[in-house]
Amino acid sequence: MRLFIATPTHYLQGGVERILESLATHLPAHGLEVIFGLAKGARFHDPERFRAAFPVIRGVDVDGTSGTAYGRRRALRRAILAADPDVVLIARMFDAYPVCAALKSQRHRLRLAVTIQAYEDDYFYDLARWQEFVDVCVTSGERIASTVRMLTGVPAVSIPGGVAPARRFREPHDGPLRIGYVGRVVQVQKRVLDLPLLARELERRGVPFTCAVAGDGTALAELRTQWPQARSLGWLSTAELYERVYPELDVLVHFAEWEGMTIAPREAMAHGVVPVVSRFVGAEDFVEEVNSLTFPVGDVNAAADAIERLHRDRALLERLSAHARVSQTGIRSELGAIEAWSSALRDALSRPARVGASLPVAPRDHGLLTRAGVPDALAELVRRVRNRAHGDAGSEWPHWSGLRDDEVAHVLRNAGVHAG
Repeated sequence: MRLFIATPTHYLQGGVERILESLATHLPAHGLEVIFGLAKGARFHDPERFRAAFPVIRGVDVDGTSGTAYGRRRALRRAILAADPDVVLIARMFDAYPVCAALKSQRHRLRLAVTIQAYEDDYFYDLARWQEFVDVCVTSGERIASTVRMLTGVPAVSIPGGVAPARRFREPHDGPLRIGYVGRVVQVQKRVLDLPLLARELERRGVPFTCAVAGDGTALAELRTQWPQARSLGWLSTAELYERVYPELDVLVHFAEWEGMTIAPREAMAHGVVPVVSRFVGAEDFVEEVNSLTFPVGDVNAAADAIERLHRDRALLERLSAHARVSQTGIRSELGAIEAWSSALRDALSRPARVGASLPVAPRDHGLLTRAGVPDALAELVRRVRNRAHGDAGSEWPHWSGLRDDEVAHVLRNAGVHAG
């Protein structure tokens, strides 16, 4: 069985990338050959940089350097036909929807899988629009899976990002609490600039602590300006986090507004680190007073209350630590998650392919050539010479179509699950 994973290459640090690396490493032992379609752009998406960060990943470049939807989709179609996969998995690459749907309409045997790892409306809009061509949706968390089932007829299965076992555990001590933040250092979604506010509040209360930040992102410079005392470790590999960071923490803070089953706090839990996390949209696995303490999104004082409580009640800290350690087993473990992925993909392949009666409308390139009626293939030659540049990674290789679905938005609002 051959699996083709279509993925952007600009991002190196997120939970999705860790999941993809795990699939590449472990699925072959389950009889799946894994080939990646690696997005290539003129500015942001660099397959060679991606390969250097994840040497286990074997893939082919998908050349979108012309900067056009037509060029991206033509290159992706060629790559899929050359790989001849049994299953194509879309991992945040919208253009794979129209390409795979067209191939299925033309009787290609492939099954189409989609993964939704973050609770964001646009992913639901696109899945609902293309649902008749999607054979399975793998989500990070049951809440996302239940939303997929509510909105579509696509079979959905929740598979958390698998957590590797700890190599060594945190050890109890009586000193200052060791606080950590691990993940993308960005304000949108992650709210990382709540961290200096939290630090100042803990200092005001006289709570002794240290803090390490492992990660990189657009808010790093501002974070350093607002709180220069933070120990910034930069981006670290999973192996480095397991050796240098997680065992040396007592508490891991997480401020996000929305997520799937986020990986870094759960990796920390496997080491006995207690998560103090926001009650973000999509939150699962964090059980108040059992393996974690939680606070409302944006409520820095409540986060400080939780950390001060752990400082003053070390018995509570150790009880939560013990439960956190044993929480990341079964399907939440790396090998358990891999087994679930293998089963989900094989189940999709065993069922008749889902093929809609007609192809949904996908966004096309705009501009003078299109308005003048120049055929796409000829316009692509002109645009390739001009080498259209994009201003950000998300427009160079879009995660989603950008087409809003008012009906889906209405359902999400009424269900109280409207996200970012």
